[in-house]
Amino acid sequence: MIRRVDPRRPALITPQGLRRIVLGGTEGERGLRLAAVSHATAKRPRLALPSERAAGCLLVLVHPDSGSLDEHAREAIAAAALLARPDEAVVVLMPWPQAPVTPGAPDPQAGALDAAALGIDRLELLPVNEALSPEALADAVAARWQTLAPRLTLAPDRGDDGDLGRRLAVRQPLACAAGVVEIADGRVRVRDLGGVGRAAADATAALDGLDLLLLERQVARTELPFTGLGERQMLPAPAPRALPGRVDLGVVAGQAQQVALEEADFILAAGNGVTDVKLFLELAEALGAAVGASRVAVDDGRFARSQQIGATGRTVQARGYLAMGISGAVQHLQGIRECRHVLAVNTDVSAPMVQRAELTVVEDVQALMRELLALLQAERAAPPAASSTPIPSLKAA
Repeated sequence: MIRRVDPRRPALITPQGLRRIVLGGTEGERGLRLAAVSHATAKRPRLALPSERAAGCLLVLVHPDSGSLDEHAREAIAAAALLARPDEAVVVLMPWPQAPVTPGAPDPQAGALDAAALGIDRLELLPVNEALSPEALADAVAARWQTLAPRLTLAPDRGDDGDLGRRLAVRQPLACAAGVVEIADGRVRVRDLGGVGRAAADATAALDGLDLLLLERQVARTELPFTGLGERQMLPAPAPRALPGRVDLGVVAGQAQQVALEEADFILAAGNGVTDVKLFLELAEALGAAVGASRVAVDDGRFARSQQIGATGRTVQARGYLAMGISGAVQHLQGIRECRHVLAVNTDVSAPMVQRAELTVVEDVQALMRELLALLQAERAAPPAASSTPIPSLKAA
């Protein structure tokens, strides 16, 4: 039996008018999302009353990613919107890395986030900075949780979101289910990976007996048949918390090459077009990028097997992905499916990676790497420009 390609999969329309499905690509998905946004005006808000007059609420804890929300966070919000009752509001509490503004006023920098389209009834921004400890942030979130008294709290089960959710569960305390992979028929399913001497067996629990859900990916679809109210509110900045016996030594940036590819924020990936590996590694260090490679480059011995990206290697979710001389096989495109911004350097304009990338530089890889590295080194060696304008004048402007 030959498996049929789903004709409803995201596709690209070629100049000849043909519909082309690129396996692992996301260009078609963007087209579908734009089409969904264009029809968003036909959708009506799920909640008929202002969020403050709702009978209750569901709370979602998420952290922003460069002023936006990634797919994992959007799925958690969609799950809350689908679980909310008709008279309950979906409130999203989001730490916002910036200087505090007037409490109660919307933040202009968060205006690009379409809260209503995501199903958010009220977006609450909590001003934070690097000096705020995780304990102080958890205290502020716990205080807001007590004020809102949500029927259910949700958060993505990853990184800072999962850590904040677990801290909240310990403080209150809350009945928590972590690693939730499915919500259906009033029950949640938690994935069990098994242990020593036993087979894996997923566990289920009644949804009504839980207070906090930490969700895995793809628990809910982000395409909702309704919208949220889209209200915004800036909360007062949380007070710092002094911890006896501890000294804050500040933040020290680590080396990008020591970060696992699955957790890397920016990846520089090499393909068959990269012949000067030493130059490539120097450029990656200058850019502060983690190093990845295609299967061809790994099979040739130029890079380690642990650096291979693709269906047979690592699946990455970097915010920025720069592909140097990678044609873009199906397996490789599957490995970068969750990357937000993909850039490509290639001389073949018909390569699948060019179709996947948002920006493509048609240039020889070695030549571009030399020029880019020279620019970075010159910028680093140049002394900081001194301003002739007095500082008070700059503040006044």
